[in-house]
Amino acid sequence: MEMSSLASHESQIGPSEPSVLDDATSYNDHTPNNSDSVHRCRKFTSFSAVTSSLSPLLPPSSSYSSTFTSLTPVLSSDLINAVHTCFGFKTMTPVQAATITPFLTNKDVLVQAVTGSGKTIAYLLPLFAMLFRRAHPLTKHQTGALVILPTRELAAQVHSVASVLANATHFPQPNLLVGGTTVSDDFTSLSFCPHILIGTPGRLEDILVRHSGVVDMSELEVLVLDEADKLLDMGFRASVEHIIEVCPKHRRTGLFSATASGIRGLKAGMRNPVQIDVTVRGKSDKGKDSATPLTLTNFYYVCPLELKLVSLISFLRARRQSTTIVFFLTCASVEFYSQILTRTSLLKGKDGSSFLHIEPLHGRMVQKRRIHALARFRELGGALLCTDVAARGLDVSGIEWIVQFDPPTDPKSYVHRVGRTARAGRNGSSIVFLRRQEEAYIDFLRGRNVSLTEFKEELGVIIDTDIDTEVKKLVMTDRDVLEKGTKAYTSYIRAYKEHRCNFIFRFASIDLGSLATSLYLLRLPKMPELREKYLNLKHFSPAGPEIDIHAIPFLDKSREAARQKRLAAELAAGGKNAKQIKAERHAAERAKRLEERRKMDESKGRNPDKKRGKQQRIFDEWDELAKEERLHKKLKRGKISQTEFDNLMYGGTLA
Repeated sequence: MEMSSLASHESQIGPSEPSVLDDATSYNDHTPNNSDSVHRCRKFTSFSAVTSSLSPLLPPSSSYSSTFTSLTPVLSSDLINAVHTCFGFKTMTPVQAATITPFLTNKDVLVQAVTGSGKTIAYLLPLFAMLFRRAHPLTKHQTGALVILPTRELAAQVHSVASVLANATHFPQPNLLVGGTTVSDDFTSLSFCPHILIGTPGRLEDILVRHSGVVDMSELEVLVLDEADKLLDMGFRASVEHIIEVCPKHRRTGLFSATASGIRGLKAGMRNPVQIDVTVRGKSDKGKDSATPLTLTNFYYVCPLELKLVSLISFLRARRQSTTIVFFLTCASVEFYSQILTRTSLLKGKDGSSFLHIEPLHGRMVQKRRIHALARFRELGGALLCTDVAARGLDVSGIEWIVQFDPPTDPKSYVHRVGRTARAGRNGSSIVFLRRQEEAYIDFLRGRNVSLTEFKEELGVIIDTDIDTEVKKLVMTDRDVLEKGTKAYTSYIRAYKEHRCNFIFRFASIDLGSLATSLYLLRLPKMPELREKYLNLKHFSPAGPEIDIHAIPFLDKSREAARQKRLAAELAAGGKNAKQIKAERHAAERAKRLEERRKMDESKGRNPDKKRGKQQRIFDEWDELAKEERLHKKLKRGKISQTEFDNLMYGGTLA
């Protein structure tokens, strides 16, 4: 059977019920046009090219049904019941209809499909079916299936789905191998039954390569690389290829991703794979296949840096009943903004109770904290503040909005971010915040078949709350918030400089002063990027000498005690930093005394702005010298310690 037209075969891969996914999907031939690419990719065959060999397995469109019971080879009733009852799939999605049969009939597959299209079930069903039909069951220490994923969260999610299928079919539980636990713990779990391994490249490489012999890979039936392009982008290519080297050559291999670019060069040992591209047709501005689901509406909103936080708060307040994911550029930004949103009254009612749960999640959290954060978000909803660690594969039901507070450094991540909503045919929306200088990103995305509409609602207006006053008070009373803002500033600058679309996101276009003001910095940090601009930085006013930044404490008593100990050691050692700290303390104390004198003049009816006479200024200076002399004498006689002297001289007042 020859398939020369894509459109004529949409009926073969589309679901019979439009409630699951729109049936306007197709197999595409991605054979490159240039000869060099053809040479490199000659083993990658489009689906249409292998149709003749698969035609007995794919019924003609007139008799085709998209139910799981119609598959050939036939799936076990336990698997089908589990998919129906546990996951709600009554009919197959396009990617499932296109993938399961070739994978079950000993074909390697290279699958590209939009996020939320059911790729996990598309490879787990064949995986279990291959293990069931073995002539000789696996022994205790043999592994039959291996699934590699880029992040711990995604691995845990796939493991939970596989565990449900294992329970329903009375199959041994799969093993989850990810970082955050000790290797010895994994050895203990593997000693029971390592038939299915699901994990991240680093830990799998530890177990399979560096500690070879723990499991027997000689009977491996199937290897799956999910989010394969991300595995390569995150620097896991070497680890993945080392893992593949210990796998037997006679196996089935599946590569799955929402974006197929960059994965063809992976040495996955695939032999004449079936290339499956399930795309969404008729949504983009240019009438081409859309890179995002049909049920997803994408917006953009243009605002300056200093109004981003206000805009976000306005947006979340207006959608307090919605479940939202907010993406930031760096881990430090997630930490800072989560503190701001949870510790102020910005998202609280008049009674002081929060009306929107805020949950941070990023890659620098320890594994236990990441697991608990995701579990709380699934249970309580609200807003998840995260980095791109949550952009791949995570499936949290009921996500209505995706907010991109910062555009991603990798343009491919845009599709994965917005793919957390509008999954499996549900409706969803996304919005990306852009500066005026970044508006070219809109046309860039449209060129990649992502349609965007301007968000017409006016954001950035908070009537009943003074945001600046609240946040500044928080910064002045807790050093933790102050330091998180500084880290967010430095990490944002360095991440922005590494933007892959640097022709749009130009570092020179950032107003570093406005960025510092938006993060409520009291003083600019020392970093190379600020050397040339430091003296000419606009839109930022550093804290005056009356504010002793070194005196701002941690509210956490243990952290503050440790800081004071380090500070005392640094002052005792002397050096450049010690001199600067003492000078700043002295300036802050002087400013404080001047302010007290000003208030005293006002209380006595004097004009505090009137220039003091020369004689009065001399008297004031003598008073200062007399105070210093008294303190030096007390220190010399041993009546006060060096620390007490420093506090009285620079950071305190005489009793």
